[in-house]
Amino acid sequence: MVATVEDYGDPQNLGEEVKLMFELFDVDRSGKIDRSELKNVFQTLEGSWTEQRLEKLLDTFDQNGDGELNLTEFWSWVTHSLSKDFRPQLLDKAIEKDKAEGATQEARLAEWREKKAKQDAKENVIAQKLAEREAGKRMSREAFIKEKMDAGFTKEVAQELYQKADDDNDGDVDAQELGWLVGDNLATLDQVKGVYRKGIAGEDGAVTVADLGEGSHASLIETFMKWDEDGDGTVTPEELEKILRKVNPKFTAVSVEKMMKEIDANGDGFIDIHEFVDWLSGQNLKKKKMKKKAKEEQDSKLSLALHRKRSEEAKEMKLQAAFEEVLHLELERFCKSKKLKVLCGTLNAAGSQTCSKCGLHQTWICHGCGWVNGEDSCMNGCSSSSFGWSCIGDSKKCGFAKKKPDFWQRAGFAGDMDKLALDVDKMIEAAKEQPNS
Repeated sequence: MVATVEDYGDPQNLGEEVKLMFELFDVDRSGKIDRSELKNVFQTLEGSWTEQRLEKLLDTFDQNGDGELNLTEFWSWVTHSLSKDFRPQLLDKAIEKDKAEGATQEARLAEWREKKAKQDAKENVIAQKLAEREAGKRMSREAFIKEKMDAGFTKEVAQELYQKADDDNDGDVDAQELGWLVGDNLATLDQVKGVYRKGIAGEDGAVTVADLGEGSHASLIETFMKWDEDGDGTVTPEELEKILRKVNPKFTAVSVEKMMKEIDANGDGFIDIHEFVDWLSGQNLKKKKMKKKAKEEQDSKLSLALHRKRSEEAKEMKLQAAFEEVLHLELERFCKSKKLKVLCGTLNAAGSQTCSKCGLHQTWICHGCGWVNGEDSCMNGCSSSSFGWSCIGDSKKCGFAKKKPDFWQRAGFAGDMDKLALDVDKMIEAAKEQPNS
């Protein structure tokens, strides 16, 4: 820091006095005093200063003739008898100015120190948070929401859980806040089920699949897919344990075993999509079977959401043609189960308005949703320009018209839910391994 008069008292010798007086004039700190700087100071002094006297000063002491006074030239003037009447005034003003500047500098320095202390404290907090994140004791908002969504919670539920968790609103969830959250909201398996239900149905009561909207069906399917990490169509105890750890790190192997036993209705050691849906909907297949019509209505809603999800995946993976070929292979199985005669059995590419073999477009299976149709347009609103379709043939001759439209709306899904529960690439691989496929 530059020393000021206040640091060492009044000037102790002539050199210090001259330097202070020079700085009084040299406002722009150029190391020289020009005419306007001389005039500005002289106008503040007591006494008569005219342009003539200013000219005489410069003529006398401006040795190099540049129209300005450097420190040496100024020194000559200050120590000359011509300035003796004004020297005390100049020195007083110089000391006063220096002290004022010193006080301003001290104030600025104090302000800088305060800002620096705040910045250092902020950086220390950030460093501490970073260390806690690396140690697994703290999560950012983004990481928290991602983890909960990876566990199958909807984005809305994950964001709501974050809002509940971030008690101090610092943008992070620390270990203590996480403990409070799970203690209040995710401590028991029933609470966990309730949170999943809320994300899918908007409430924590039983999920009635047939009454849910299309977006809720998609959320339900997305949740199952998150649980089924390897995409083989079932959830293993190991996969369930990973999910529960993301939901609540304090869940133990006992918790996993209890939940597995609750969901796995047939006791084969795996959770399939049917068991998953039954668990969320409150059904207990061990005690009571669903009525056939109710089961068809439930499965039709799920099938539509599941099929559309796989269709989107196939498009994104550029496997649409191979995916639709797999769906086409299910044609005979489906028609046999619904007592429909396959009069044509041709797979047609997206954009085809009529069958390339029989020239019809009467009874056909849409590969955008997996439904059998008896009209030109898909009953589920799929675009014919976006998805391929399999032709069955004449509506009357194949037997489609013998059943009422509401039957096909409820039971016209031509795919296999268990196969569609597989990832797209696994579906294609499985089809290749089948005999005569």
